Amino acid sequence: MTTRRHFLKGVGAASLVTLLPNFAFASTQSPNVLIWITLRGAMDGLNVVVPSFDEHYQKLRPTIALTKDQLNPLEKGFGLHPALKSVHQMYQNKQAMFVHACATGYRSRSHFDGQKILENGSTDPFDPIGWLNRFLTTQQNNQAIAIDAGLPLIAQGDVKVSSWFPHKLKAKEEQANLLAEMFQSDAKLSANFEEAMKLESMSTGGNQNKQFTNLAKQAGRFVSSPNGPNIVVLELGGWDTHSSQGAEKGRLANQLNKFDQGMAALKSALGEKWQSTVVIAASEFGRTAAENGTKGTDHGTGNVMLVMGGAVHQSKVVSNWPGLSPTQLHEGRDLKPTVDIRAVTKGILQEHLGASEEALNITFPETDDLVPLNVLTS
Repeated sequence: MTTRRHFLKGVGAASLVTLLPNFAFASTQSPNVLIWITLRGAMDGLNVVVPSFDEHYQKLRPTIALTKDQLNPLEKGFGLHPALKSVHQMYQNKQAMFVHACATGYRSRSHFDGQKILENGSTDPFDPIGWLNRFLTTQQNNQAIAIDAGLPLIAQGDVKVSSWFPHKLKAKEEQANLLAEMFQSDAKLSANFEEAMKLESMSTGGNQNKQFTNLAKQAGRFVSSPNGPNIVVLELGGWDTHSSQGAEKGRLANQLNKFDQGMAALKSALGEKWQSTVVIAASEFGRTAAENGTKGTDHGTGNVMLVMGGAVHQSKVVSNWPGLSPTQLHEGRDLKPTVDIRAVTKGILQEHLGASEEALNITFPETDDLVPLNVLTS
């Protein structure tokens, strides 16, 4: 029982009972790693990867626009927000790219519906199956985990996906041992309990917290552990900047700093696994091209995807730029999407995880005509 006591020391007994049904790792998995980060709240892509070459950008945003000298330079006249220092270093090392003016097929502006469609990969917000779970039904050697208090929609479906989140309670050793004894009489519960202990043994232990940096670090440690998962789902909320958004400093900059620190922690925790990793970060939709009366931005349409990792091998901005003039904006107010997020994701699943055309069309229903965008090799 020594190993069991070591695993369970500091584990919340109540938390373990809650988590027991969720853990299911296989002993083999694909050597390539995919990490998906949902940026909940509609990140303002126009102030993340900035089109400083577009004369309308400054006019639309008199108080929140960033100037060219404030930005970290990218190709094609774009610039990266200065809060993304680690991400820009990845770009300089050919480990980051940005796909601009992208969106799902969703054209309304509800956070709830937009996030559901981003996660289920369909056009129906009521579809209860996540695109990642559909993808897993077509695979044998890919194992996934969600770093989340609950199982997010993207991972829900017929395939069992593990989940983990820092526990609040600290169980006494005798409580943990009591749980172990209780579950010994039930083969299924006992197996799940052992799986929970395995996952806990991979975690950092000690003073855990729910900050994104810690969660990203934990994701890297899970992946780099023996027989760890090769697909991880993370999320970072707080992007709904209707007021006081700021430019170089402010609410958006603070959010980007959290994301940037998380990416640095993830890379460090992955170690050698970073070289075989692709990270995709995307939001449900973008924000208005023009700032509003409270020095923020409202719900929009087109946005930017961030694609990072040691397996990217490129530094570029992928964009069929639509322009920001009044006649070029979607419905006269938003960045017009010219790239489908599903096409980008299809391409990465194909290039990085070896997905077949049939698997891609199962993953994203009714997209047979949506050609994968092979951003990693093009």
